[in-house]
Order: sequence, then C-alpha cells, then structure tokens
Amino acid sequence: MRALEATTLRLFVSSLAAWGLACKQSPRASAPPADAGMVVTVYVPPKSVDRLMGRLATVAAQHRWVLSVRTDSAALGEADLVIVDSGGRFVGRPRPGSAAAAQARQMAEAVLGSRAP
Repeated sequence: MRALEATTLRLFVSSLAAWGLACKQSPRASAPPADAGMVVTVYVPPKSVDRLMGRLATVAAQHRWVLSVRTDSAALGEADLVIVDSGGRFVGRPRPGSAAAAQARQMAEAVLGSRAP
C-alpha cells in the first residue's frame, strides 16, 4: 500500500470513528424527567380550544406529560388546570390539592405567559 492510500484510509477510519462518537446520545439527555408520564387535565372553554390547543400540546410534549383537554362543564371541578377567559384575557387557575398542581402551574406559566395563583 502506498503512503497516499494509507493516509486516506486512516483519515476515513478516524472520521468514521469521530462521527460514531459524536452521534452517541449523552446519558443525561436520555433520562426522562422525574414527572414524565404525568397526566395533566386542563379545562378550556369550548370557544378557545382552537387558540390554545397547540401551545398546550407543545408544553406537554416538552415535559413528556400526558395531556387531557376537556371542554365539558364537569371538568371545571375535576381538572388540574382551569383556563377561563377573563375580560378577553386567558387566566389559568390550578386546582388546589391536585396531584399535578405543580405541573398545572408550569403549564399555565408556559401557555399563558403569566404566573398562576
């Protein structure tokens, strides 16, 4: 084998090795969040579902939460987060004592851009 061919072969093999190492997922990135799989139930007024659904789904996907969006009146007392239209502005109200209260607050902050009570 000539020197030029050997050098080319070494460069090719080393670039394959570097590419393989670069494509490995870091162990920290592969670990799911502690609350992954948490079901967050959100009540949204029926007229507002189209406006909020995309943002709700995006936040739930980022945190790996299972999202349940309800528009029925029974959900007002059962949902982890109730979103209401107050004077043309959406307001999020987490249900006290909910198993997903912390997630509901995070959801309200991310989707509505304001701190939930």
